[in-house]
Amino acid sequence: MSDDTGILIFLGVGVLVLIGIVVFGVLSSRRKKNATTRTWTVRTDWIGEQPFLASTDLAADDKRQQELFRQTYPIGGSLTITEIDESGEPAPHEVHVSRIGQSLRAGWPQAKRGMTAYFREWENSEFPASFRVKGSDKIVEIAMDAQDVTARDAAGASVWTSPWTTLLFSNGPDIVLANGSGKNIRFEYTNGSDLEEIVIKYGTLKQMHF
Repeated sequence: MSDDTGILIFLGVGVLVLIGIVVFGVLSSRRKKNATTRTWTVRTDWIGEQPFLASTDLAADDKRQQELFRQTYPIGGSLTITEIDESGEPAPHEVHVSRIGQSLRAGWPQAKRGMTAYFREWENSEFPASFRVKGSDKIVEIAMDAQDVTARDAAGASVWTSPWTTLLFSNGPDIVLANGSGKNIRFEYTNGSDLEEIVIKYGTLKQMHF
């Protein structure tokens, strides 16, 4: 077999492999977009004494699984959760979904996405709240009420503020907050803290870390 024939066979095999990869990718993408089976499960998590539902990790670009989460827990829909009453016995309660949150999860630099469902029965129950932090612009405190988030310095002066309605966040190695003014702030936090969970609940996720 001549060298030219060998090269042509090698190139032909390479083309077939590439075609196979493309076809497999297209079919896999179609399956994802049309999926009816959930790839995630949920667990009950807590902000203080407030329960909420948190999904297992999802691929950040898997829009279909995010859609299935919203369909499973539609805003206004009801479900029954079980809590432990004062006597230590399990007690079922009917609750109503009030909002759906999204957050970034571990796995840098390709973070996963988490979905969360919150209940009307605990809307605004976290406020007022304040947390000590170490952040940019000499920020030492994040204060929250039902309307706004405010960052303060050591003298108690307001350094930055945003209404919840326009608050954007990114919860990576630290938390970045944006309010549309062009000035972002960032601060360190403890993963899984009430501060992080409240920001996820009332803010809007925008990836600003990588």
